[in-house]
Amino acid sequence: MNKKKWLPDAPQTERTFYFLIFALIVCGLAVLLFLEHRGVENTINWDILSELGEIPVQLDSDPNGGKLFGKAFIIKEQFVPSPLVISTWLVAGYLGVGALALVLLLCAVVALPRLWYLASMTIFVGLLASFRLEILQLFGSTNALAFGAVVLLLGGLSYYFHAFRPHTDFRQKAFGFALLLLLLGILAHFGARAPLPALTLASYSVLGMGALSVVFIFFNSFEVIVGFVYVVSNRRTGLGKNSLLNFLFISFLYLLTVLLIYLQNTRQLTGDFWLVSPFALLAISTILGFWGFKKRTKDYLPFDEVGAWLYAGGALLTVATVAYALGTNNNPLIEVFEDAIVYSQLALATVFVFYAGLNFYPLFKQGLEVHKVLYKPLKMSLAQVWTVGGLAAVSLLAADRFLAIDQAQAGYYNALGDLYTTTKEYKLAEEYYKLALQRDFQNHKSNFSLASLALAQGDRPTAGVYFNQALRKNPSPQAYAGLSKALLDENLFFDAIFNLRRGNQAFPKSGELQTNLGYLYARTRIADSTLYYWQLAPQNTRRPEVAAANLLAFYAQNPELAPAQDTPRGTYPSYEANRLAQLRTTDANASFAITLPADSALSVNNLAYLYNYATHQRDTTLLPLLRRLEEKESNFYDDLQLARAYVSYYGGNKIEALDLLASKITADTSAKTALNRQTLNFWLAKESSNSFGNLVALKTEVDYQNALRQSPFDVALLQQATVFFNQQKRPQIAYQAILNALRFNRTSPAVQQLYIMQALQMHLTDFAEDGLKDLAALVSPADFQAFLKTYQAQRQQVEAKKNMEW
Repeated sequence: MNKKKWLPDAPQTERTFYFLIFALIVCGLAVLLFLEHRGVENTINWDILSELGEIPVQLDSDPNGGKLFGKAFIIKEQFVPSPLVISTWLVAGYLGVGALALVLLLCAVVALPRLWYLASMTIFVGLLASFRLEILQLFGSTNALAFGAVVLLLGGLSYYFHAFRPHTDFRQKAFGFALLLLLLGILAHFGARAPLPALTLASYSVLGMGALSVVFIFFNSFEVIVGFVYVVSNRRTGLGKNSLLNFLFISFLYLLTVLLIYLQNTRQLTGDFWLVSPFALLAISTILGFWGFKKRTKDYLPFDEVGAWLYAGGALLTVATVAYALGTNNNPLIEVFEDAIVYSQLALATVFVFYAGLNFYPLFKQGLEVHKVLYKPLKMSLAQVWTVGGLAAVSLLAADRFLAIDQAQAGYYNALGDLYTTTKEYKLAEEYYKLALQRDFQNHKSNFSLASLALAQGDRPTAGVYFNQALRKNPSPQAYAGLSKALLDENLFFDAIFNLRRGNQAFPKSGELQTNLGYLYARTRIADSTLYYWQLAPQNTRRPEVAAANLLAFYAQNPELAPAQDTPRGTYPSYEANRLAQLRTTDANASFAITLPADSALSVNNLAYLYNYATHQRDTTLLPLLRRLEEKESNFYDDLQLARAYVSYYGGNKIEALDLLASKITADTSAKTALNRQTLNFWLAKESSNSFGNLVALKTEVDYQNALRQSPFDVALLQQATVFFNQQKRPQIAYQAILNALRFNRTSPAVQQLYIMQALQMHLTDFAEDGLKDLAALVSPADFQAFLKTYQAQRQQVEAKKNMEW
């Protein structure tokens, strides 16, 4: 189409701005349809609840065939619905686009004749009154200060343009209104005492903005039919003398589609079939309106000064408001907009088909371009279309007992409930959600929100009631999952499974519900059902790694059912924890893939992976992380300490590992240290029979240090190391090595003798004398007397050497 047919005949800058507004509206409609597609996920995410479990595994072995059994951690996870989340970008987008819409509407209004201007400004003041600006508590005031200031400033500026500067350029008017609204927004942001001024304004404004949106929807309801007239009668796309028949045929198909949507929305038509979304019809009619509005109003409304900006402003306002309702999943308000679209299009579009056929039958038959004279009727006027169509729409509304009015109020209360939930004023939020239920008792939004608030207060039975009620009209996988979790927490296990199976039947493509079903069946040890749902779930969820991790946990508990092929490595902590638990002694080259922030708390899935990895891989690079976590994670202290002991023991510092376990056992005799004590005893027994072997290869200090780390209790190694370090004039290193061995093996006469002689070598005669007393209790009197002679001879040499030095 030629741009002149829909762009204003104005300076190029205004035409460009109008085109940009058109592009913004198209983008907004795309966002609107995306938000509709996401549905309940706009405000409710899937959280993951991790459960820590244990399986028995072999942790270590010794050369003699001895085995140390302990535990490996496994993680089983289920999906639970998150608390309510209102996106910041959604609030900002709604207020920003809404403000731009008001700028355009005000620019259009000031160019209207006096009576129309006064009527329009009266509506505008009423709109501002519905915003309840006093709730913002501007500078602490709870009276009408904010409302009065906004009315005075915006009303004054609009009256100035209307009465004193009627010929002001559009750009100047738009700049003036935009600047004033921007300053008012900044003032509200910094001067409001309400906790969240932006969300407060957004929540209280939805009723008034929604009412104007319904007016725009109603006014734009037959643009699709106008588009059909253009297609069938245009010279380039038309069908000549068959245009009337084709027009009636495609109009019939369109109206039949709208009728089916109406029957489906009013529950008069049931069945699992797909129909066009009402919001798709809104998007099409809104875009077509940019061409049709100019033709429709050119005889009584100057398009360049008023019509273009009036339509653009109304479209922007409607797109912003409907998108906000969809983005907050406000079911009653969404249904109000759906009814407005369907009722108006069904009623007015039907009447408009008669209007087009009755007025232009001869022109259709002649194959002429009817679209050029569509708003120049010969018999039936456009006013009659509005009258008859409006009455028909009201009749449809009455047939539903004016439920839309109650739903509009319920949507308003839901918006306020969202506000006070976000500000953590839960009692007030609960009251508003209950008010919404009084208007629309089956709406999903209110029931789900009340269930979430009940769960937050630990009231699971009440939460279950509201979750169940949320399933009546607009069921969601999240509501089924929430109901099942509430029942499970009340130990109603089979009821939880029953409701999850209901949910899976209603939403067979919900991998989250299938994951949860597998989780529950795993508790009953029904292996085939568990495997079925956990193998099916990854195909139907955005988090397939959760079901995959659960599957590995199942295989770790039931190794006889595990597939023969290797399990691929992943990056999800729970998956990796379960993989290491399942493949206990394989995949020796696994890498540590978790990066924990320095100030983060340790989650159970990270603990499981960290523990399994440390006890399996014994990677010394984990030592700083384990030490840091031990200091702050009191709940997991024993497990983290055992993990660090494994890393130290197999990383070449066996004495540190033994010290770590021994100190814990001495300080704590609780059941938590049973595995630590068992591990310590096993390692001590293992080291008592461990010898270094090739002593001839030891030449340097580094060689000896490494050998002592590997075999700290080897008596032959200790003897040779003592001779070496004494010769190197570093007897303290030998003394510490002997002392380490003695601390863990006090019943070894050979180690005790080495300690006595090294203490004597270092002139620690008091320690040496104490060592003699301990040795006397370990050996026979004859052996003690034989060693005593050696000791006394050595002592005389040491004392003589000491006297010579003096």
